[in-house]
Amino acid sequence: MKHVGTKTIETARLVLRRLELTDAEMMFRNWTGDDKVTRFLRWDAHKTIDDTKSMIQQWINNYPYDSTYYWGIYLKNSEMIGSIGITITSEYDFKGELGYKVGSHWWNQGYASEAAGAVIDYMFRNTDIERIGSFCSVENSASRKVMEKIGMRCEGLLRHYYKTRDGFHDCAFYGIIRKEWA
Repeated sequence: MKHVGTKTIETARLVLRRLELTDAEMMFRNWTGDDKVTRFLRWDAHKTIDDTKSMIQQWINNYPYDSTYYWGIYLKNSEMIGSIGITITSEYDFKGELGYKVGSHWWNQGYASEAAGAVIDYMFRNTDIERIGSFCSVENSASRKVMEKIGMRCEGLLRHYYKTRDGFHDCAFYGIIRKEWA
């Protein structure tokens, strides 16, 4: 599979760029420390800024690999409001999985859809990825709306697909393939 790595993407309202350790304070304040944001995630809200610094460092350590696709989501005024990434799940099958998080203060303003649409475009334009999937708890209607808005189709239900602090979640699975994007 052809890879290009995480390069800066600009949209009408956002800049998507690599994370830096200097982002830790904003990241902690705006979303990693927010229980509302982490409700459907596999990890709990960070208790300290050091938790956030450790997370950022893990991504920074992976940036030298072209198969790493992970961006901070920043407003044009440089305020970090979330993050988004594609995990390559199979080199052989040319497929990846989309994931995103946005601070609760910026919910319902179209930022997740704007960022996700830009990342989908980036991947299909710059790599030879064939399929991008994503999933969310069936209880997370906002995330489902994001996936639908960016052209992903609901492909089914995965029962007890992942576990959070609230227990196991049934998940709606979405996907988009290259010919649907084109």
